[in-house]
Amino acid sequence: MLEVSLLNIGLTILNLLILYFVAKKFLFGRVDAVLVQRREEVESATKAAETAEQEALNTKKEYEDKIAHVDEEKEQILADIKKQGYAEYERIVSEARKKGDQIIVEAKHNAEVENERAKEVYAAQLTDMVIDAASKIAATKHSAADDMELYEKFINEAGANNE
Repeated sequence: MLEVSLLNIGLTILNLLILYFVAKKFLFGRVDAVLVQRREEVESATKAAETAEQEALNTKKEYEDKIAHVDEEKEQILADIKKQGYAEYERIVSEARKKGDQIIVEAKHNAEVENERAKEVYAAQLTDMVIDAASKIAATKHSAADDMELYEKFINEAGANNE
């Protein structure tokens, strides 16, 4: 049968207590040290992650600010380029107007010169015709009818030469 012996119970309890203290001293101490070390590593990793997250948020905010400023700078640059373009356009148009005015002045001057030359040529031709008519009149006997006929002939020749 089963006997219950106090000595066995006492030794078992003593055995369990020794096992507990040995495990506590050698096993639980090391396990606790490992757990404490792991807890510290986790806490330091968490702090590092929070710091990195905060830095990432700060960097993101900086980049967003830079992007906003880039858009403003882009608009400013485009406005400056438009101003330069309009200034260049005005300069080119002004130069073209000056050249056009100069060409018109030169054309008017050339037209006046050509007109004067044409007048001189016409005057020379008219002078030749008058001299020719006068010599014909002087060479012939003339009467009022002859004078009228010569006058009509002169007018017809002068009109034919101008056309």
